[in-house]
Amino acid sequence: MLNCIGYFLYVISINSFFLLLQIIAPFNKRAKQFVNGRRNIFSHISQALKGDTRKSIWFHVASLGEFEQARPVIEKLKIEFTSHKYIVTIFSPSGYEIRKNDSVADFIFYLPNDSNKNAKKLIALLNPELAFWVKYDFWFFYLNELKKQNIPTFLIDASFHSKQVYFKKYAVFYKNILSNFNYIFTQNKSSKTLLESIDILNVQTTGDTRFDRVYNALQVTENVDLINQFKGENLLLVLGSSYELEVQLLANYLAKYKSQKLKIIIAPHFVFEDQLVAIESILTEKIIRFSKANATLIANCDSLLIDNIGMLSKIYKYADISFIGGGFKPKGLHNILEAATFGNAIIFGNELDYFPEAIEFVKNEAAISVKNQSEFDLNMNILIANKDIRKKFGNNAQQQILENNGATEKIIDFISKAYLHLN
Repeated sequence: MLNCIGYFLYVISINSFFLLLQIIAPFNKRAKQFVNGRRNIFSHISQALKGDTRKSIWFHVASLGEFEQARPVIEKLKIEFTSHKYIVTIFSPSGYEIRKNDSVADFIFYLPNDSNKNAKKLIALLNPELAFWVKYDFWFFYLNELKKQNIPTFLIDASFHSKQVYFKKYAVFYKNILSNFNYIFTQNKSSKTLLESIDILNVQTTGDTRFDRVYNALQVTENVDLINQFKGENLLLVLGSSYELEVQLLANYLAKYKSQKLKIIIAPHFVFEDQLVAIESILTEKIIRFSKANATLIANCDSLLIDNIGMLSKIYKYADISFIGGGFKPKGLHNILEAATFGNAIIFGNELDYFPEAIEFVKNEAAISVKNQSEFDLNMNILIANKDIRKKFGNNAQQQILENNGATEKIIDFISKAYLHLN
């Protein structure tokens, strides 16, 4: 009975969600991208795959962060299973628009809306021999159809928290969604324990593939001369994947504690024009957009506003301190690992329940979590004034990256041994 109730509530909720997106699309840029990107989606996929008879290995990701978690696994699998095509589906417009032309996969598509009909149709088109879900974004009809067709399906980089619905006694339907996976690779032991508590036993703790991804990136990150010139001999603070809240905290801080030796780069999570204008109005420092900057103009500016997507990982290379966005709302914190890779002293908000790696960073004095303006001000003053403390946090952050490498190899080792027949 509980399973049936859960099923009907799921169908109602997702249909309502997709309908709402269509209603608000004319007034909301992200909703418009979501709806327009899925228009004639099956014709687009069919045309793109036409004539390619190879079987596929399919990865599904929610957005950009999960795409980066998938990347090292895809790269390693392509070495092991050379005769397959690699397909990535993405749910979020922000992830798709940034990575739609990424060369790591042969094909990258939006995931069509979840329904029984769409699941059958998409799986027939993709013809996957293996399927991987990354971290979350569990769509019932797709996962259920994969199981019906006996297509081995894996969840990698899984991270669970006891407050999630899967671990409630009444949530039989959501527990059954997780049972569709043949095997689950978790980021941490606590997630494995939670899964075992609901009798999901095909689980192995392998760690977070993002550590592998950012470590590999450290070896090949290119220089950005204009950023280097902008920093000069000053300290550089980077606001990474920031929202207006983080910008406002910084503006409040600067109004009280202006430092002559501090340069600032803001890389907002959204780069729509209205967001950029809002940031410029909040931050009254001398600010210039990257698209308009040159060596002469940046000499007279205190702040640089990144008005494109894709530069942030290159910018952390020059930072001394990084303030990572999203940490003041549940489930909102953005990637802290890229900043850690380059030995930045890292600050973020206090909503960390769904981010075990952030909790570990704080525990190991590799990052600082703040809950309000006064805590932010205090810690910024310490990091700016005290080089030894700044370096300690940066070195500890970099050490966290080095100590947590290897998740990709563990996953690939398991898959290779279990599915040697695929090549």
